[in-house]
Amino acid sequence: MAGIPAMPLLLSVLGLIPFVGGVVAIEFAEGGWKGWAIYSLPVYGAIILSFLGGTTWGFALADTQQRRVSLRLVIAMAPSIAAWMIMFQPPTNRMLSLAACLVIWAAVDHLMVRHDLLPRWYPKLRWPITLIAAASLVVGSQQIG
Repeated sequence: MAGIPAMPLLLSVLGLIPFVGGVVAIEFAEGGWKGWAIYSLPVYGAIILSFLGGTTWGFALADTQQRRVSLRLVIAMAPSIAAWMIMFQPPTNRMLSLAACLVIWAAVDHLMVRHDLLPRWYPKLRWPITLIAAASLVVGSQQIG
């Protein structure tokens, strides 16, 4: 994936392990382990959704030109609030809602890149990682629903 810094790429790929592993565990685990997988997959998705808002916050704070920083900081709160509210839903709905929010936030990030508010390489990293994470949540929801 040309143009993406090595460390963010490596860490993002490693960050997919709980998504893919969660789906595998839901499918093959038994007893308490299956329950743990059903619980932990959306929890991890919510954590990552919140993290992505934090990433936006960090990019805004690092903007030396101070372009619309206050607005970007407020917008960056949306993923954390959405993740928190989603966790009140039943497990299947949690996974589907989180998948949708991950894709929506990737689109928001893409728009921010178009306005030079995020690095140009960021969507090249975000889209493939997001699609794998979202697909994992959708598959997980189908396994329990």
